[in-house]
Amino acid sequence: MDTESVRTDLGVAAAAAGSTVALAIAFAVALPTEPDFYLQAAPLSVYFVYVFIHRKLPDSVDQPAMWSGLAVAAAVGAFGLAVL
Repeated sequence: MDTESVRTDLGVAAAAAGSTVALAIAFAVALPTEPDFYLQAAPLSVYFVYVFIHRKLPDSVDQPAMWSGLAVAAAVGAFGLAVL
């Protein structure tokens, strides 16, 4: 394992973790009740999918920015679903 892949993995992990923390804070501020665990962990699920399948995808799709954006999009989608 080279340092570049470790740095890439850490970047995606940081985006997923930061999205999860921001989502938890947004839930605490905006909602009167606590949503399901699955909604709260939505950005982390993107990271787990990244860990298990990212090396099997073509290089044009397997970009760290895409996975980080997908984690943020999962957080926004989970928040939107919880608000509805």
